[in-house]
Parts: sequence; structure tokens; C-alpha cells
Amino acid sequence: MTSTMVDILIIGAGAAGLTAARALSGGGRSVTVLEARERIGGRIHTLRTNFTVPVAEGGAEFMHGNLPLTTALMQEAGMPFYEGDGATWNVQHQRLQKGDIMPDGWDELNNKLRALKQDMSIGAFLRQYVGDEAHRALRENITRLVEGYDAADVDKASAFALREEWAAEENLTGYRPKQGYGPLMEFLQHKCTELGVVFHLKNNVTHIRYTPDYVEVATADGERYIGRKLVVTVPVAVLNAGTITFSPEPVQHLHALRRIETGGVIKFLIEFTGKFWERPQPTEGYVMPDLHFLFSDAYVPTWWTQNPAQSTLLSGWLSGPVTKHLRKGDHELLQEAFRSLAYIFNCTEVYLRQHIRNAKVFNWVTDPFARGAYAYKSVGNDEALKTIAVPVDDKLYFAGEAYYNGPEMGTVEAALASGNATAEKILKEKHL
Repeated sequence: MTSTMVDILIIGAGAAGLTAARALSGGGRSVTVLEARERIGGRIHTLRTNFTVPVAEGGAEFMHGNLPLTTALMQEAGMPFYEGDGATWNVQHQRLQKGDIMPDGWDELNNKLRALKQDMSIGAFLRQYVGDEAHRALRENITRLVEGYDAADVDKASAFALREEWAAEENLTGYRPKQGYGPLMEFLQHKCTELGVVFHLKNNVTHIRYTPDYVEVATADGERYIGRKLVVTVPVAVLNAGTITFSPEPVQHLHALRRIETGGVIKFLIEFTGKFWERPQPTEGYVMPDLHFLFSDAYVPTWWTQNPAQSTLLSGWLSGPVTKHLRKGDHELLQEAFRSLAYIFNCTEVYLRQHIRNAKVFNWVTDPFARGAYAYKSVGNDEALKTIAVPVDDKLYFAGEAYYNGPEMGTVEAALASGNATAEKILKEKHL
């Protein structure tokens, strides 16, 4: 079945798609949004069921970097946000210590980074400039930081981009929306609906055909939608997997898309009956008062609380290249998470399991509509981003966190900025 032609079709109802839809419909364009999932939000997934804690985020959670669009939107929606607070703890080689997120030698590393004249991967930089035995711990810590925070491969991630990111970030652990990101996406959808935007959920686009006069989109269920222009906000890893085909193929753009790297993330949400980490355990367990972030050498190495918000939730984070090759299902991954926590807190798994209320895994690598978490800048992909920023025959436009050329790449802020910029570009054109 083929729908009536609209001015703009948008594929994807995540942050970029919703932002573009609102701006375009506000500019007088008729807009239809197609979303493969049964919900909006994309890689934003605030849970409404199972968990009893106030907020449980299966996807995006923190507010990083310079955030003019995010904060303005949250203020418009009347949604408060708060800064994470509390102590950072480290467990390495079964030793517990209280410590900062920044490793020893951080200042020395940054001085060398600032002096770097030509971009290279951060892995190559570490080997070349701090490659001696005296800096082994620094290299290992930076590798863990890049793989953990940016979900990046150190042999691909741009040293220049990380230099810019680290200079801009005052607080790597960031702020959080008090109610989670989900209500913010619902606010955007509500504004879109008020402006006449039509949403079709559970519509998985498989083919895009464009001509000088129109764009036709086909879905897996045989539905067809026609628009004068198309905005593609599908995650770059999905496009690179080839699950959506194009006719004709925009060769330059597809080549540029393949230059953009996506980090892998598996997130764990484990709700406990109480904050067991704040009280002594029956074995020789560790007590971590005022715990906020926890870094370790466990299989699932990074964990955090909702501190200072009152919550019994621990969020776990396994990221980087290792996630791309795992063949473990959710049950096996949860067992690894429990083992990791038992090691980290120096207690038995039996003790942990007695206090677990709910647990869930979000494997963004195997999610067919994500195929990864978020993009990061690799060496030399600036030209690719410039290519993608140019529309294909004034018909196809790409928007999303992966296509934002700035230090906020890979964030919700980047998705909002890219969606807005794409809409502005279309609205400035004289003819559809």
C-alpha cells in the first residue's frame, strides 16, 4: 500500500528524527516519521516496567559536554537535571582504593597531546610518546578510559578528537535528567503531534528509491511511503550493515558512512533490595560509602549508582572492541555481571543474588536497529563527515549523533544539533 505524498519523510524517531520533525513541521512542512521499533527514542530507552527505582535507563543516561540544546529543551519541558555526586572507587588486582577517574600521569599525557602536530590513533600516540615501561600503568589506564568512556578502539580513535573532548569535559561523569531521557523524547513527540506530524511505529524501512521528483521508501511489511525529501536518522552502524538498500546507490555517501566508527556497549541494570555496598557483608567484603563510580579490572569493569538520587540500582558497563566479538546471550552476560560484582565487592555470588530484585541486559551491539552504542571520531573521518553533510541530489539528508562534526559527537546533544541543522538546511531551500 502506498501513502499520500508528504513534504518530508523521516526514518527514525530518536532524538535527531524527533528534533528534525518538530523543526520542519514548525516551518510549515508536512512530515511523516517511520520508526522500526514499537517505541520512540531509539537508543534512549527509559524503562517503565520491571524496575521499582524512580529511573532506569537502558540506553543514554548522562549529559556530557557543552549542552545548549539539551538544557534549553529540558527547561522548555520543565524537566530538571542534576549532577552526579559521590566517591569514585577502584578495584585493581583485588585491591580497593578510593581515587579519581583521571589516572596518574594525566597532566603529562595532556601536555604531550597538546604538542601533537599531526593526528594519529590514540593507541599509536600512547606507543610513540609514553611507550616505555615507566608509563605502562598510564597506557593501560588510558586504554581502559577510551574503551570504557568512548566505547572506542584505541587503534582507530583520533588523538586530536580525544584531545578536544578531554579539554572540553570538566566532569566526565556528567549530569543526568532527573526523570530520565524518555520523558524528553515524549515531550518532543507531543510537540510534533501538535504540529501535525504523523508517526508510524513498527515500520522497518528496507529500501529507499529516489528520483528528481520524489523519494519512495519501502518497509519490510510491504508498505510504501512517498515524500518530496527524506531525512535518514538511522544509526550509522545499521546503514553500514546494508539492511537498508538504495536505488540508485549514493556511492560517495555510502563510502563516507563506512569511515565512521561505532562503539560497542553492553549495559547492565541490576536493582537490589538495598544499598549493600554501604554496609559490611558477611564475608571479607568491601564497603564503599557514598559510591558513585566504580572502575575495576573485572569482566564487566565499570559500575555506577544514581547518587545523590536515592536508588538501589547499579548500572554496569562493558564496552569497546571486546563487545563486537562476544557470542554470549543475555543469561550468560548476566552471570558474568554477577561474577564481576562478587569480585569487585569481595563477596559471594550467593550473597549478591539474595539481594537482587531485578536485572536486565541491554546489548546494543546485537540490537538490529542499533548495532552499536554511539559513534566516535576516527583518524581522518573529517572529510567523510563533510561529504555526509551534503544532501544527495537535494533529496536525501542524513542526521544523527554520528554525523555531528564536533566534540559532542556520539551524544544526545549531537543528535539534537544534527537534527536541527538538517531541518534548517531544508527550510532554507526555495523549493521542495
